[in-house]
Amino acid sequence: VGQLKSEAIHAWDLSNEEFLQSYEFDTLCAKKDLRYFKDGFSGCLAQFRANGYSEEEHPASFLDTKKAFYGDARRRRRGGRGGTGQRRCYSPELPPPR
Repeated sequence: VGQLKSEAIHAWDLSNEEFLQSYEFDTLCAKKDLRYFKDGFSGCLAQFRANGYSEEEHPASFLDTKKAFYGDARRRRRGGRGGTGQRRCYSPELPPPR
């Protein structure tokens, strides 16, 4: 009985290790990561807006992630700067960084 029990534990450990290295596990983790990021990001946006940070006064690409993401992808396809080079994220009232 003891030997059967140890063999069962060993088989469980092997199948558990295989699952942790599987594509299915990676997919589950990615889905959970995306959900966590989306909820966390939405919470941050809600706090910004609740504290008077309006999009009209302070336009920023991070307030609209889809627009920022797809805009960046379009620039890359057209051969623009895309994700390379220095980003220009500064207020129009302030001089640009040097």
